[in-house]
Amino acid sequence: SAPRYHLINIVIKKFLQKTFKKISYSFFLKIYGNIKGSVKPDTKERIKVKNFDIEKNLNYKIYEIANGRLYTDRIHDTAIIIDNKIIEGPSFQLRYADESKMYNSKIEDNIVFTKGTPRILKNLKGSVLSLLTGGGGNNNYWHWLFDVLPRLGLCRNYIKLEDINYFLLPNLIRKFQNETLDFLNIPTQKRLSSEKFRHIKADKLIVTDHPFVVTGNATKDMMDMPKWISQWLKENFLIKNPNTNGKSIKKIYIDRNDDPSNKFPLRLISNENEVKEYLLENNFISIKLHETEFSEQIKLFNNAEYIVGLHGGGFANIVFCKPKTKIIELKSTYAGTPIENLAKKNNLNYHSISIDAKPIHEYGFPNQQGSIEVPINKLTDILNS
Repeated sequence: SAPRYHLINIVIKKFLQKTFKKISYSFFLKIYGNIKGSVKPDTKERIKVKNFDIEKNLNYKIYEIANGRLYTDRIHDTAIIIDNKIIEGPSFQLRYADESKMYNSKIEDNIVFTKGTPRILKNLKGSVLSLLTGGGGNNNYWHWLFDVLPRLGLCRNYIKLEDINYFLLPNLIRKFQNETLDFLNIPTQKRLSSEKFRHIKADKLIVTDHPFVVTGNATKDMMDMPKWISQWLKENFLIKNPNTNGKSIKKIYIDRNDDPSNKFPLRLISNENEVKEYLLENNFISIKLHETEFSEQIKLFNNAEYIVGLHGGGFANIVFCKPKTKIIELKSTYAGTPIENLAKKNNLNYHSISIDAKPIHEYGFPNQQGSIEVPINKLTDILNS
């Protein structure tokens, strides 16, 4: 029968994939060898470490490795390697304690110990600054602004960015990624995507600590973003943006519909048409940020007096808002407080409507996801308060 034939095809396909991976891993192990344990940065002369503070009780490190090697799976693990030993500190291996809590695990859990470095090694002349941060940096706007780009801010007082030969980035497929890099004057020819450069060796490999994961608990640390990151974003984007004056929209609704990164939505407002109709009647303008140029997003948020939207990455732009701007976040009860704390650290007037979420489909979902129904009367009360 057709179902049985389909099942057999799946089994065969999985068997072939598993066999190919096994052969591939063995092949690359013979070329590059096994990873033989780990080393601390201060035990190798080829590793230089700069220690510094940005805020009170926030200490960071920048690592410079001569003839260093890097391998990444682009999602959870990145290994910084010297003499076939993984370096503790700049390497990371993100794991889930449960479906909603992510942390940086012990170095022994890095995948290179079990899989090696199964990609062709690309040798790069000169210096390479790694801005890799885990899977969130590949496509997510929030993580790009708060995980990836602030690594440049960590380097600003210690390294001349114009002297860097290459910048290794999580990805370069999204419009906002290239627009923000243009703003920062990072030349196109110096941008490398980890999609093509998963395994590299450089004359000088430079890696920073994570900008906000300072305790090892990524989920907890994301809830309370360091203030210096907001300030750095303002200095490099808001102040340099010539388009923050002139006629502006005062009331914004963040419309997530039709976003290509949201093909299989994990968050929805079940009565969104009702919410949008109510807001439009109250002089709000619906904005699709994925269709809006980055410089225009800065202008929109800087000039807005009210911003309403479903919990999501678009709220990263509130760092560009003027003090006292009213922020209204529509969210699941368990979505956490990253947007609330970001708003408070930027002196914004934050409100939320928190609703118990219902599953969207049969797949399991973390607590922050699901479908919510927004009570219009609560929205009215906040807008009129």
